[in-house]
Amino acid sequence: MKIYLALALLAAIIVWVIMARRQSRANNQAIALGHTLPSFSCVLEDGSEVSSDSLRGGKSVLLFVRGSWCPFCSEQVQSLTDHYRKITEEGGRLIIVTRRPLDTTKRVAEQFAVKFEFWLDSDLSAAQTLNLIDGEEIPDRFHEDFGRRTILPTVLVTDRDNAIRYSYRSAKPSDRPDPSKFMSVFESIA
Repeated sequence: MKIYLALALLAAIIVWVIMARRQSRANNQAIALGHTLPSFSCVLEDGSEVSSDSLRGGKSVLLFVRGSWCPFCSEQVQSLTDHYRKITEEGGRLIIVTRRPLDTTKRVAEQFAVKFEFWLDSDLSAAQTLNLIDGEEIPDRFHEDFGRRTILPTVLVTDRDNAIRYSYRSAKPSDRPDPSKFMSVFESIA
């Protein structure tokens, strides 16, 4: 009897793993390598609307961050200041997409004299389009200012046709790609 129970448990685990992998692949289709970046809209800090379609014709690095309350996001943005000049010298755009304005991140950008583009996704519609809504709630103390849900940390590099050439969706808040990995992809785009 114990062996049947163990086999049933093992079968259930195998089915769960297979289903989780299928769901993970489905969730990543919107940002799969080689696919065209789906069309989505955000708002600039001045209140005007901007679309991902405006990225066509140039190459871009899009950084989706949780918010200024996230120490990993702030550190990641700070590390990108070293690469900002390279991106812009090659005619590229560095865009930070967040749910709320990043006062801390803006101060970092000003400190290092870089002009990141900040796109606001306050209703998470862009994150929804790209399957980048974090399934975990953010810490309670930030609910009032930032809501309960946020964006999964993600880095995308797109080419002149808006094709996704690099895609890294973090598995947990502290999981961030080494900038040299996506910068080498960015630099390889003609």
